[in-house]
Amino acid sequence: MQATDWDDMRFVLAVGRTQSYAAAARQLRVNESTVARRVAQFERRLSARLFERSDGILQPTEAGVETIARAERIELEIQAAEGRLSGINDRAAGNVRVTAACLFTNHVLVPALPRLLNKHPQLRIELVADGRDLSLTNREADVAVRLARPESDSRAIAKRVGKLSYAVYAAAGQTNKNLPWIAYDDRLRDLPQAKWIADEMAQDGAARPQLLINDAETLLKCLVLGLGKSLLPIEVGDRTRGLVRLSGGSKPMAREVWLLVHPELRELTRVKAVMSWLQETAGKLA
Repeated sequence: MQATDWDDMRFVLAVGRTQSYAAAARQLRVNESTVARRVAQFERRLSARLFERSDGILQPTEAGVETIARAERIELEIQAAEGRLSGINDRAAGNVRVTAACLFTNHVLVPALPRLLNKHPQLRIELVADGRDLSLTNREADVAVRLARPESDSRAIAKRVGKLSYAVYAAAGQTNKNLPWIAYDDRLRDLPQAKWIADEMAQDGAARPQLLINDAETLLKCLVLGLGKSLLPIEVGDRTRGLVRLSGGSKPMAREVWLLVHPELRELTRVKAVMSWLQETAGKLA
């Protein structure tokens, strides 16, 4: 393989992961036209089309699938080599892409970031706040924080690192009222928090909630506005100005915090530094 092949293949890999020239350009921090040109350049070299546009997204052809798989293997080899070299001088440097649910990212990880970045000034963190379980196998992220034992990403290495406890909260000025519940909508009925709220409502004989949400950040804003009571992580509720923790509840609510990493990345110095930070952060949760 020519020396320039990998530089072109990383553009192909980014398009394969994002299914869009624009999204790949943002990921690679270049212009969209540069991505399209580099992919076309590689296609000419192979004399094969790598992507076809379908319903507005770029789907890999058979040649594209094979090229993307090869590019992923090369990427891992390069990162492993970097890890071995980084390990020699024990320096954490480079990019690490971390994903977690939005509320956890915004209210647990972000406040803890200064400790990590001050300790490792050559480290670059990409935080992906996403409620979906992004795939480590497909390299949508390097490290993931999940609030349940993982059932997918079978190749990923998973470790339970903490517990996230919950309590019922309301706005400070609303605590003496007969507050309605703010609940999750039916699409999230299998969410542990949604089940807990449903059980409490059934036990209390509460009326059908007037307000349903599908996002924890939205729930937090509704509570601050005094629109009702609901369940929040103690780590979030206790630190949010204007909210107070209510007594009550038939049983405590908690979720396990799991840390996932791709097995071929776990020995990279930069990834080990991030995992250590995440484990320490999760270990301090209420």
